Amino acid sequence: FFQFLALVASIYYSFTFVGLHDAMYNGHLMISDNMKVAVDVLLFVSYYWTYQVLRHIVMVTVAGTIGSWWFKQDSALNETFFRATVCNFGSICYGSLYVGVVQFLRQITEGMRPHHDESSLMCLYEFTLYFQERLVTLVDNLADSFTPWAFTYIGLYHYSLGDSGHKVNELFDRRGWSRIVTDDLIPSVLTMVSLVIGGLSGSFAVILQALDGQGLTSFGHPVATSFTIGFLVGIVLSTVLFSIIESSVQGVIVCFAGSPVEFQRNHPELSHEMRHAWKEVWPGSLDIGTPTIGVGVGVPMGM
Repeated sequence: FFQFLALVASIYYSFTFVGLHDAMYNGHLMISDNMKVAVDVLLFVSYYWTYQVLRHIVMVTVAGTIGSWWFKQDSALNETFFRATVCNFGSICYGSLYVGVVQFLRQITEGMRPHHDESSLMCLYEFTLYFQERLVTLVDNLADSFTPWAFTYIGLYHYSLGDSGHKVNELFDRRGWSRIVTDDLIPSVLTMVSLVIGGLSGSFAVILQALDGQGLTSFGHPVATSFTIGFLVGIVLSTVLFSIIESSVQGVIVCFAGSPVEFQRNHPELSHEMRHAWKEVWPGSLDIGTPTIGVGVGVPMGM
């Protein structure tokens, strides 16, 4: 269903982009070059925001379903979907606009994280170090709320975006898993697969354009335009689908960090297998801050 919505949104924004560019370059819409750039930026941001909202609704819904299975309750699929599209919709929209940007900034500033050199007494070095610390601290504070894990916590416990981000980071810090959850192996693999799908979709769009014999727009570059549109549509549809996998993994990790006792009680065989596998990959991590009950709430709220 959400793939269909993503496809509809992609078609809508493709027609909007092509139509506006034809109007601007054919003289039907007389605006300055700066306004043309502004229109392109606004269209891109709007499309990106719509795609992220659809993707995170899927992630919140899947996380709530994982929570109901974890605590051996009736399926919460319908209730979680209702909450994601009504009760928590504001938090999802708010986070969808900023989470990606904040995570990108954190990747950039991670390499700027200052390392104090006590032997250095240079004023310029200390001055630069001060601003590096302030910048990194600012981005870290933003990342505390705008974290992708917040959507999993919203689906499980229905907190607001800020509270969810803070609580899930607090949970990982308490368990000593902050370094573990930064392992982006699964998201990286899914991203590479999405890029391949996007490339294939873009190539297919170029073939269709060549067979049709007419360009999509009147301002030239038909091959580049066709490939770009096909590439973006392929990326969006595949990442919305792969959000199910990503959210399932994140939901299991959050529940395993916060409620391992419930997992052992409700699914003993799976709990044993997961503990054994976890200890092989991350030895000693299960001995840090192990809760005796679910952290914070115990069971998903409203279930």
